[in-house]
Amino acid sequence: MATLTTESANPMPRRVVLIDFDWQDADLLPELLRQPDVSVRLVAGERTQDPGVRVAELCGLPRTLDLADLTREIFDLALVGERSSRRTQLESLLLALGTPSQTPQEFLRAPAPPAPPPTTGTTIDAPLALHAAALEHTLGGRDFDSLVEHALADMSEQVKISTPASGPPAHPRIVITSLEDFPSPEARHRLEDALKSLVSVSGAGTAELHAGDSVQLQLVAQVGPEDKLLKGLIDLANELGTPQVVTRLSEPGKGKAWGAWPFRTTQRRGVLAAANIDPESGWSQWQKMVEDLRTTWDEEDRERAGASFPYTPQRISGWLEQEEFRARIELSLERNRHDRMRFELHRIDFPEAPDAIETLATWLPGQIRDTDCICRSAQGSVLLLTAGPPEGFLHLRRRLLALWDTAWRETGGATPAPAIIDQHVAMAGPEDAEAFLGAAGAWLSRR
Repeated sequence: MATLTTESANPMPRRVVLIDFDWQDADLLPELLRQPDVSVRLVAGERTQDPGVRVAELCGLPRTLDLADLTREIFDLALVGERSSRRTQLESLLLALGTPSQTPQEFLRAPAPPAPPPTTGTTIDAPLALHAAALEHTLGGRDFDSLVEHALADMSEQVKISTPASGPPAHPRIVITSLEDFPSPEARHRLEDALKSLVSVSGAGTAELHAGDSVQLQLVAQVGPEDKLLKGLIDLANELGTPQVVTRLSEPGKGKAWGAWPFRTTQRRGVLAAANIDPESGWSQWQKMVEDLRTTWDEEDRERAGASFPYTPQRISGWLEQEEFRARIELSLERNRHDRMRFELHRIDFPEAPDAIETLATWLPGQIRDTDCICRSAQGSVLLLTAGPPEGFLHLRRRLLALWDTAWRETGGATPAPAIIDQHVAMAGPEDAEAFLGAAGAWLSRR
């Protein structure tokens, strides 16, 4: 009875951040966005008029002028403009964060991950204090020169120039954990022990726990032999999002139950399943374990996701159910408390035109930004949660109006399309949280 893990057949795209692109680098953006294994999660620059930031705005990509945002999500790769005036500082920061970096030209010439450094030759071992100074300068805004002077004040020797010995390193490279490592190996062992205990007291023959993101589930833990009926129930529960329970009416196993219970957290979804359960003694215990898993994992997800929302990796995109949208609202409150990131909540009411609204609903998820969240609160109404400065919504609003006009005309409406009504509330600081949450509750409950 071992813990099993199955790998996804379609690996997730690499999460990439673009930093300090000039016009020459910005010309490469369309080619970067066409890369099938690349997901541009953030574009960073020094000023709003920087070429990379301006092009990112036109493309609807998340963008920032604050390098501290690089610490709010784990990136697989950073592409730094070759002519950046702060390239040395950026490389020190990225090294401290464990994020590899390349120029966009290097990446497009050789898309594969960069090769490890050669085992022979001369390298300069910069002290960790220097990298720490770069990180503190980025996050705290203190003068970099004074930080470096303080960091190196106690060093009696100059930076050493060394020649590494050939051969494998003495210790394996430490990899920063991410949400992809959830649950951890230790958690997997605890889950397996919990399944073993529950199997023994409920009379079940097989138990499985699957967890993952919006793309694919993984087998996290299994106790007992493979059960084909259970596998079918797991697939069905995952697809439909509802519990699937059957009782056997014939021998062998007459009267025994097979069940698969799906659940969702802020970032994850899962299915707990068991075969050959004694319905009299074991039914309620499996349902309780599902609730315990949902509660525990949701608390852990919220702790991890709050500080980086809405740049959270592996978020569920597209139309959200009301409970999922409420969870996004709560994460926006947490992020605003953390660093006062600004959010807006819009309620957009459309005229009575079911055909045009349904047409718009099929188009809208593909037109919003990756950091936006949408939910249908009532017939003819859409809730939209956005992040960033007020002008960021203006571009999205223009796209929304253009989509509405096209949907109206394609469903037989006479031009011009009737006006939509946009009510909104903003949260710039913690003092706005109560009104923001109150508006969200009222708009979600309105039918």
